[in-house]
Amino acid sequence: MDAIRRRGQWELGIEVLNVEQRLPQFRYRAVDPNGIVENELCPVFTALTDDSVAPRQSEVCEYQWVSMSSLEAAAESAPWAFSPWLVLQLKELRTSLL
Repeated sequence: MDAIRRRGQWELGIEVLNVEQRLPQFRYRAVDPNGIVENELCPVFTALTDDSVAPRQSEVCEYQWVSMSSLEAAAESAPWAFSPWLVLQLKELRTSLL
């Protein structure tokens, strides 16, 4: 949890609160267009903040706050526009948050 808080501050300039592990066993396998294979175990966490995002330019090229339902709809209609693991995470998160 400490690393999540540190990275929130470093990358986004925010204090993150109420960090919760949501998908402790999330795993994905993805192959990019160049044939590079990722096969990773990546636990998924959620958190809250009241801060305005002030991203570090060396870490974040752009961002946008959206509702979870808007993100789910976008990922469902254009999954190619998102990382393969985000599309999979959203499906699992929907189930775990019910």
